[in-house]
Amino acid sequence: MKRTLLIVGIIVVVGVGLGPWAYRTFRDQGDLIALPAFDYRTNDSWAALPPEMPPAVWAEGWAVDVILVGPDDGLAPRSQTQISSQTDRAVEQSKRLSESLSVIGPVYAPLYREANAATDLSAALKSYLDDHNRGRAFVIATDHPLPPEMLAPILDDESLRERFGGFLRLTRARGDDALFSSIAGPENTASNFLAYCPPQYAEAETCQPVVEIGRQDGMMIVSQDEPIAGDNLTGYKEWLEANVAKTAEPLGALEEVEIIDIRRPGETDPKPEASEN
Repeated sequence: MKRTLLIVGIIVVVGVGLGPWAYRTFRDQGDLIALPAFDYRTNDSWAALPPEMPPAVWAEGWAVDVILVGPDDGLAPRSQTQISSQTDRAVEQSKRLSESLSVIGPVYAPLYREANAATDLSAALKSYLDDHNRGRAFVIATDHPLPPEMLAPILDDESLRERFGGFLRLTRARGDDALFSSIAGPENTASNFLAYCPPQYAEAETCQPVVEIGRQDGMMIVSQDEPIAGDNLTGYKEWLEANVAKTAEPLGALEEVEIIDIRRPGETDPKPEASEN
């Protein structure tokens, strides 16, 4: 009898302890919530942004930005609670990586919907180029292959590709098995991959150097001691200065001007010619 009561007691204690965990776990295993599209003109659509607008290339010369598409920035919530928790984790994770990547330059990390990655990341890059870039050079750091749709502007615009410094592959130290291509799709062979890269890179591997990352306190951080991107970014600004024309400062919107007929004093409208009968 006592043994039976002991077993029952253990079951009750375990049940009480695991109850909240089981409730949260199985409650959050429903269908994915369809999130609205992000508006990247607003700050809350980004997991990381620089605290202030960096100077334009026409104001202070060449500088480099970092576009971070890293761990946990893609949201795939199955409950309202997960929307908040996943967003908070993405912000904290981007902050941890930014602490190291910011030695290169200001870091921009867009939030995006995991199920709509191509659409959202394309919109995020467009917003960055339209509203933040202002002629600066940039690199893209990622821990997984990126959709080609996102990178179409780089492929289509030679002047943009000239100031694109390539990819940084955020990779855990697990040997060659951990390596991945920075661009998704089997069609992206080495020659096709180089079409996205600036002219100073003759090989695909040099356009996507590895940056080692590891886990600390549940978050991914840059774990390597050597400089990020190795020789790729050493002297990069000098290379830009010698080989790439800076973007000129925009003239701004032109005001509409009304054109009127100017006459000398005493002049009047010409008399209409008499019609012939």
